Amino acid sequence: MWEAADIIQLDAVGSTNDEAKNHARQGAAEGTTIAAARQTKGRGRQGNRWLSEPGNLYMSLILRPQVTAAESGQLSFLAAVALANAVEKVLPAGVKITLKWPNDLLLNGKKAAGILLETEAADWLVMGLGLNIAHAPEHAVSLGSLGGHVAPPDMLHMVRAEILVLYRTWQEKGFAPIRAAWLARAAHKSQEINVRLPNETFRATFLGIDEAGALHVRLPDGQERHIASGEVFGL
Repeated sequence: MWEAADIIQLDAVGSTNDEAKNHARQGAAEGTTIAAARQTKGRGRQGNRWLSEPGNLYMSLILRPQVTAAESGQLSFLAAVALANAVEKVLPAGVKITLKWPNDLLLNGKKAAGILLETEAADWLVMGLGLNIAHAPEHAVSLGSLGGHVAPPDMLHMVRAEILVLYRTWQEKGFAPIRAAWLARAAHKSQEINVRLPNETFRATFLGIDEAGALHVRLPDGQERHIASGEVFGL
């Protein structure tokens, strides 16, 4: 595996994902990791700007999983579980760690991290992670504000180690154990949520995620839906 793959630590970069993609195009080994003290053009899903002040974790890994595009989407759940496992080691007991579909880490109900998978070739993808350690934007939360004091380079190694363990599990046993670990930490279990899609917004009861990672909900009329892409919000 890729325990010995390069970790490239930068003072500043536009986006760690963009830097990682440049390395992937040039044939960088699986597990090559780009980290930066700050980003000047950090982004989240759907092009949303990701505040990237020094003191937080900004990292991107190159993976070469050799699976279909649909299967590679399972890696966002893997990354979320890895983040949760890592932050649990530095937070005081009692902090509630949950995962919100499709790709957010919540601490006491507030967003603390995000995940962005990107690819432009069949043989690689980049897994980008941003974790609030020292700073958080309005309505979000940082580890430090909850008593979790850790240096970004130390958290980088912790998160990377968790990803490696889960990646091995995923390759050997498939998505089932990753799905089970994600569901064990899922936010809004059996609760009503708002589901926002490009062309509609509706209320439904959160049932979980299916074997492909799609959101599984029950509508007020009893019908069930599986949703591959969208956003959810607690009521």
